Amino acid sequence: MAVSKSTVSLCLVIAGALALPLGLRALNTFAPVAGVAPSYLPTVEEPRLREPFDEETAATWREARPDYALIGDSMAGTRIDPRHLSHLVRGRGVGALLHPGSSVAYWYLTFKNMVIENSPVRVKAAIFLFRDDQLTLAFQRVTPGTLDRVARGEEPVLDGVLAANATGAFAGLHRAVQSMYHANQARAWLVPAVTHAPVAVAAPGQEPKAFLESMNSQMFSIETLRKTSVADLPPSAEENLDFNLMVGRSILPEILRIAQVGGVRVAFIRVQRRPSAQGPPAQSDALVKYIRDLRTYLAEHGAYFQDEWGDPEQPLSIYADGDHVSREARMPYTERFYKKNLRLFQ
Repeated sequence: MAVSKSTVSLCLVIAGALALPLGLRALNTFAPVAGVAPSYLPTVEEPRLREPFDEETAATWREARPDYALIGDSMAGTRIDPRHLSHLVRGRGVGALLHPGSSVAYWYLTFKNMVIENSPVRVKAAIFLFRDDQLTLAFQRVTPGTLDRVARGEEPVLDGVLAANATGAFAGLHRAVQSMYHANQARAWLVPAVTHAPVAVAAPGQEPKAFLESMNSQMFSIETLRKTSVADLPPSAEENLDFNLMVGRSILPEILRIAQVGGVRVAFIRVQRRPSAQGPPAQSDALVKYIRDLRTYLAEHGAYFQDEWGDPEQPLSIYADGDHVSREARMPYTERFYKKNLRLFQ
């Protein structure tokens, strides 16, 4: 049977599309980048350029020796003033280890490497602020580079958890593509070359990386962005709300285990997402059951839990962007947080 010219052309295009990226693999030998090393998550990503562990923050933590560790993302950062909470606690105070847009994987590494293994002086409690089902979403917000500043050279437990969740044809295809094309190594030199090139025109004489970091911090911070009611985290997907299924392949059991071994009390505070003018945010039946099962599970493992959903002192008027509360509401929230969790600070 004769093959049409269009079929031949299509096959040539597909073959070219598959073969062309191999040129980047060849170019990697001519554009080596210092710092490319095997990943601490070897089953889910290839070697790449890593950011260094944040030794400065680790040293500051050891010197400060706080009584309480506050861990989370911008939900904690916009709600709690660590200095004011330290004043209310009246001890060595509260140390904040927060990173906007971070994940439970990041919080786990922060807890393990910055709090548990970093100092001989144990905190009285580590306090995690989270939204809905974040604690059992292993892959949420896990992208190359986001965990580097809190990860050590090897993280076998987290690697195992992510590997257990990396199922299906697409996960295998992604790893195969990374292995074939050495995409991470190419990204290490190609992305800076592309992103830094316009700086030479827009800001001649300035160091590209420092210029871009300054521009991002000044122009795209939460304070400078246009106000919106849309949250940075979408609502929980129904398929992720079977707690008993999800917890077994999450990092939450390991957080509880190292806390018990290290003699550190852990507390989990579910913050209220953005309410409506009529009242608290809507919850599906599946989410209600998920939170009920989460509460039971944490209690069985000796952890402290507080659910802020439905708090009448958190109306829509105190919210700014999405699920973030306003700057003006931060101090009052901190005081209410202390009073409502007195058992945690005793």
